[in-house]
Amino acid sequence: MRVVVAGAGFAGLMAAYRLVQAGHEVVVLEARNRVGGRVWSQELIPGDPRTVIERGAEFVLDGYDVMRAVVTDLGLGLADTVMSYYQREYRGGPVGTDQHGDQDVARCAAAVAAASARAAPGTSLAQVVAGWEDSAALAAYLSRVEATNGVGAGVLAAAAVSDVTGGFERRPTWRVAGGNQGVAHGLAARLGTAVRVNTPVRSIQHDDRGVRVRTDGGEAAGDAVIVAVPMAVLRGLSFSPPVADPVRRAWLRAGLAHNAKLHVPLTRAADPSAVQSVPGKFWTWTAADATGQVQPVLHAFGGTAEGLAALAVADGAATWASRVAALRGELALDVARAMLTTWNDDPWAGESYSALTVAVADGDEELLAAPAGRVHFAGEHTSGDWAGLMEGALRSGERAAREVLGSSGLAEGFRTERR
Repeated sequence: MRVVVAGAGFAGLMAAYRLVQAGHEVVVLEARNRVGGRVWSQELIPGDPRTVIERGAEFVLDGYDVMRAVVTDLGLGLADTVMSYYQREYRGGPVGTDQHGDQDVARCAAAVAAASARAAPGTSLAQVVAGWEDSAALAAYLSRVEATNGVGAGVLAAAAVSDVTGGFERRPTWRVAGGNQGVAHGLAARLGTAVRVNTPVRSIQHDDRGVRVRTDGGEAAGDAVIVAVPMAVLRGLSFSPPVADPVRRAWLRAGLAHNAKLHVPLTRAADPSAVQSVPGKFWTWTAADATGQVQPVLHAFGGTAEGLAALAVADGAATWASRVAALRGELALDVARAMLTTWNDDPWAGESYSALTVAVADGDEELLAAPAGRVHFAGEHTSGDWAGLMEGALRSGERAAREVLGSSGLAEGFRTERR
């Protein structure tokens, strides 16, 4: 069996790798000149391995069982960041910087989660907290949740606050030693010449005999296709015959998050830290790498279209870098060498990741992942509770590979590591 995979991000590479492990032929078509998609590791200061940054997806969290299994399979390792993704200091708003303030935010988060669990489908987070007493803790909580999800509370579905990364208690967090993109490089190396970069997919034709995937340079034929591109890109692909109307409507309802990242070199050593700008809807952190030492880099992540506009990211890094310097006055920052990464204006992404908004309807989760004959779909947006995460992308690739193998009666022997 020959399977064409559109997209060499985590989802597409994982699907292709599982199919090859099962003894089948694949061809992976990637629009970019690199593999990894929205996972992109790079040295902030060229030639200095201490400054490897994640321009896309960053943290490996609790429950990332498939990620851990793949890292082990590829001979890679995980590095403890020493700081915690979950626990932050809140600045710029009325919340104090002491532990008591952080505990207040955690209690607020628990109350909002409980209220959201009782809310009717289609209720926004803003509606859940409407009428609540304005408080420092609520302002900090909303800033954090909006930045994380990349959309404002008025359109963010209340159900989103129970996301697997939503904890507010201190827990360890990791990154892949040497950079998360090492996973993509490792999977691509196992696939060899099957991976073709600089080959964007433009259209997909499918019938009972097979599939034909057209690119700028020609066509790739196969018995099935796995489409593993971001939702914003998927909407623009041509399918013949077209996907069913209910599926197309689910695509159009899917939420697209707006997020960006900023990395700034440090000119003197710093301790591990995690600080949220309450009014700025961004957070910053310093973290250790595989050496156990804190990198000479300050990292920042911001979200929502409005928040990014206020940081003037469309004009470059300067405004955000100045805001970061004001927030983190205790650090020595080389703001002139700040590096900005945006995703919503990237033609092969169009979004940072998917967002659960009030527009999403019951049953959309199943529609996004449902195959259409010989056409199968993967990507973080198809992974339900794991949407928006590296783990979700990997799990979706495994699922799509199982579907292809199962539809051909060839699934025997296919195994996946999972808790």
